[in-house]
Amino acid sequence: MVTEPAATPTALIDELLGTVRAAGARLVDLQFSDIAGGVRAMTLPVDLLPAVLEHGYRFDGSAVTGGLRQVELDLFLVPDPSTLILYPDAGGGHRARLACSVHRRDGHPFAGNPRTVLERAVARAREDGFDYVAAVELEYYLFRPGTEEATADAAGYFGIGDEPGSASRDEIVTTLQAMGIAVGGAHHETGPGQEELDLLPVDALRMADQVLMVRQVIRSVAARHGLKASFMPKPRADAPGSGMHIFQRLHHANGGGDALRGVDDDLSPVGRFAIAGLLERARGMSAVLCPSVNSYKRLSAGHRAPRHATWARLSQASLVRVPASGPSTNSTIEIELRSPDNMANPYLALALSLACMLDGIQRGDEPPPPLDENLVRYDDEELARLGVTRLPATLGEALDAFAEDVVVRDTLGEYVTDQFLQVKRAEWDDYRRHVSPWEHARYGE
Repeated sequence: MVTEPAATPTALIDELLGTVRAAGARLVDLQFSDIAGGVRAMTLPVDLLPAVLEHGYRFDGSAVTGGLRQVELDLFLVPDPSTLILYPDAGGGHRARLACSVHRRDGHPFAGNPRTVLERAVARAREDGFDYVAAVELEYYLFRPGTEEATADAAGYFGIGDEPGSASRDEIVTTLQAMGIAVGGAHHETGPGQEELDLLPVDALRMADQVLMVRQVIRSVAARHGLKASFMPKPRADAPGSGMHIFQRLHHANGGGDALRGVDDDLSPVGRFAIAGLLERARGMSAVLCPSVNSYKRLSAGHRAPRHATWARLSQASLVRVPASGPSTNSTIEIELRSPDNMANPYLALALSLACMLDGIQRGDEPPPPLDENLVRYDDEELARLGVTRLPATLGEALDAFAEDVVVRDTLGEYVTDQFLQVKRAEWDDYRRHVSPWEHARYGE
């Protein structure tokens, strides 16, 4: 039901309602995220929208924790008017979607809300004099429903692909464009039936909101073409895994320019310190960036997925990469984080990555030299000899590292940390008890 918290300025409400009415929207989805990264939504008739914008919408907050709570927790969805998206619905009309923060009855942000975690991290960056912007590359597979069989294409990297896959790609791009989501491009990836979609740089909060929406669009469009979209990090043992690469920019606040670019268009000290922070906290971040049992099958398989906390300019097997950029007048230096996958909660992933970069900047430690594999290929034994940190090999190992990292825990806050550990340790325990077909094939005789 409709009740209390934080009031939205009247002018913003009037502007938003005018836009929604002009589009003839009949339904509005209030979108939020649970701690594990799943998208959640409350669908309302559009007539309720004025009251919801002014007072919020009361709901059972156990949905934010993944539903593990045994009692109801009265919380309020508070829409962010700047996130309004309008799009056609199945009935030929339009519907609206608004990303929401979650507040308590007294109007204060709920500590267990992932969007609040990112808002807090962005505010901390602002206090330190930085604006944080991110772009994202999403990789996924298109399968025939009910199977793990890809669409019948062998197109390869940047190939056209077969008709269902290429038609899905086209519709995804045009749908997102019509919704006002800035798409950089889409193409066939390396695996059979594997696709990539690039989202152009926007502020981090908007990017996290968009990632939740984009995943839903991909699933819906794929279904209309008789396909199933899979965001599993490693859906098939014999094919490349799928990641969610994050390209990060730091600008000096108030239009002060690129904080990552130094003299001669190389990395600035801020850029180097930020990389050192990511490498230092790589193990502690892993459970959030790669939060599923399946995530570690992607990482262990290699194929441009990192197994160690290294950085490079050329190697795509590194955890952190600094892509080539043009002269300072034309482009911005980015720090690419390559371990995350689509099981990650985008709010928590961006918040942690930003916090770890800020921690590195504050400490002022230099990173080790980059390990570019253009002339030398480093195997696990050589990396161990060099003292390079290995990323966790399993979800269980990642959860132990997560629980021990003070910066990671402080960034998420006590509530999110405890709930995340509860949900993910239960998942890890379930997996360890499961008897798989591989075990029957290996040991059954």
